[in-house]
Amino acid sequence: MFENKLKLFQEAKKSKVLLNGVLSTLISIIIIFVGQIIGALAFVIIATPLRLSGAILWTLQLIIISIFPLLLLFIWVKFVEKRKIRTLGLGRDNFLTKFLVGFGIGFILFTLVTLLMYVSGVIDLNQSISTGINFLPGILVVLPGWILQSSTEEIISRGWLMHVIGARHKPIVGFIVSSILFGLLHIANPGVNFISILNIVLVGLMLGLYVIYTQDLWGVCGLHAAWNFTQGNIYGFSVSGLEGYSNSLVTFTSKGSDLMTGGQFGPEASIFSTIVLGLGMIILIKMVFDKNYS
Repeated sequence: MFENKLKLFQEAKKSKVLLNGVLSTLISIIIIFVGQIIGALAFVIIATPLRLSGAILWTLQLIIISIFPLLLLFIWVKFVEKRKIRTLGLGRDNFLTKFLVGFGIGFILFTLVTLLMYVSGVIDLNQSISTGINFLPGILVVLPGWILQSSTEEIISRGWLMHVIGARHKPIVGFIVSSILFGLLHIANPGVNFISILNIVLVGLMLGLYVIYTQDLWGVCGLHAAWNFTQGNIYGFSVSGLEGYSNSLVTFTSKGSDLMTGGQFGPEASIFSTIVLGLGMIILIKMVFDKNYS
């Protein structure tokens, strides 16, 4: 009864080739890593003669390295599975509104994490660099890179992997496997630890619930992009252990333990992210069940 209302799983079932969970997971890993290798080579070829630096170089790197895994996935869906790209959850109806709503939610969620860290005394406001309008281009120029990078991850993990596994087995299997893989893909990031992987898995579960609730990808693409952008370029933290090459509106000094601040990995490895993500999941679970069982 509940599964019949999940149209994206039903769309995945129409694929001409529907692999089992193991092979689907393997294909997703191959698409990601081969695409990133092609993107890295393309980035060197394109960026070297341009002699770019700073935020523009960082944005170009995000875009080029992200676009090739996305293109490989689209080729697989179009020519192997023989279905339309929109069946991944990329329909045209109100897509911008859905994206912006998700973006706003992502901004609020990470602002909540930062606020909890601040009132708990584990971070201090260091300095503000928002006094001059000249800083804004250096901040906003990175946003398209975050949007494409985050959207690529969502389309591969939540749009494709979650639904093809769920269509072949059960939706709950696709939901869990895609979230665990999403966490494990960050295992080589600087400063990674148990809490960071746990929180990334929780992010995956929360985003998966958001997709199940909305039955499209635009919202989670916006949410994920805002989470990264707010983390790195509004509040100046590391994003999953990676330092961005751009300005941020404000910066903080950490003075608590790694469990509280996230250490080198950034606030995504903080217990405060665990709290916010857990609350987000509880709210979404209620919304999903209210929607499908009311």
